[in-house]
Amino acid sequence: MSMTTSMAKLRAVVSGPEDPHQRLLAMSTIVNTIGMGMFLSAGTIFLIRSAGLSPTAAGVGLTVGSLAGFGAGVLIGDLADRRGSKKVLIGSMLIEAAASVSLLLVHSLWPLFLVAAAAAVGRAGTVSARGAMIGVLTEEGKGAQLRTYLRAVTNVGIAAGTIGAAAVLAIDTRAAYVTMILIDTFTFLIAAAILTRLPNFAPTRAPDDGDPTAEQTPRWLALRDRTYLSLTAASSVASLQYFVLIQALPVWIVLRTNAPRWMAAIVLFLGAVIVAATQVPATRSITDSRSAARLLALSGPLFLVAWILMAVSAGPAAWIAITLLLVGIVVHSLAEVWQAAGTFELSFALAKPAYQGQYQGVMGLGHGLAEAVAPIIVISMCVNWGKPGWIVLAVIVAVAGFICALIERGWSRSNPPVETVALAGE
Repeated sequence: MSMTTSMAKLRAVVSGPEDPHQRLLAMSTIVNTIGMGMFLSAGTIFLIRSAGLSPTAAGVGLTVGSLAGFGAGVLIGDLADRRGSKKVLIGSMLIEAAASVSLLLVHSLWPLFLVAAAAAVGRAGTVSARGAMIGVLTEEGKGAQLRTYLRAVTNVGIAAGTIGAAAVLAIDTRAAYVTMILIDTFTFLIAAAILTRLPNFAPTRAPDDGDPTAEQTPRWLALRDRTYLSLTAASSVASLQYFVLIQALPVWIVLRTNAPRWMAAIVLFLGAVIVAATQVPATRSITDSRSAARLLALSGPLFLVAWILMAVSAGPAAWIAITLLLVGIVVHSLAEVWQAAGTFELSFALAKPAYQGQYQGVMGLGHGLAEAVAPIIVISMCVNWGKPGWIVLAVIVAVAGFICALIERGWSRSNPPVETVALAGE
């Protein structure tokens, strides 16, 4: 294959999906995540500097309110399966918009509980309904490619949002923070408006209108699927790797290494750039669940190498520490891309096609629980335990990835491809 042909294929992959419906979903996503990037960077500061809450109250309010989102994704995902993903996705974004603008009325803890709860429900619904829509918009075995492209788009949107947040933080006035919240609100509304241009996709399951013969399978099939629940549990443990980079590593650099403090920002920026640049090309090797499981399993040893490099950056001279951290972040980013792509594909492949929203809600529930406990786990192990903690956590994440691959192997034996079944019957 010539270099010209290879570059043409790479440009085709990076340029995004050709399907116009997928492009609309990507456009909606990037608009949505610009506002998300602003709020992630400056939302807590808004609550402290503008709304008048203490740092403790802001943290408790956001955390407790967010707990309301646990389980909502399963319910809303099921609704997307029965009523259509487009309507439910738009509705979830409107809930998020209402929660966003309501932050302007928050000046004490209890209103923050309510607003954070509404935002968590809307966010959980958006994730589940978007997952259901991806299942409708893509061919079998291609869901990971669209989802990883959307993840790359998300990184770009968040990066753009952080620039706006930096300006807001520099101005540091009530007017600037109000403007930020209004922009965040409008991004939800604009993103929802973009989705109205999509056709009304038929539900993947007939609505349950009380007819006992309308649905022969159990209503909450995803919650009864032990294989998928096992995959959710294992992949949730493996997802702790995300929080090592954004929560443990900056603290490690500042407190345990001789590297300059600005390296904490540099490594995060470099990691984001690498992931955004390689996320889409990495999915080209994924054609089915087996290839996805293989990449997921291979990511584990790479995390082990990356985290050993980061661990031993404590102690040496600054230039050695910087070198170890830079090499470590490159290896970590490649491992992250492989793990994300593999997990995305398995989350679709092992789900029942007619129940994608419900299944994506279950996956979101598991990863949400992992996100809730991640700070105490990764900081305790990587920072408090020191170098051994990095290695132990890397082994745990690697083993979780191998377990995901084993789960896929068992599932594929019980669910052979249609072609194989047809040949066996001849």
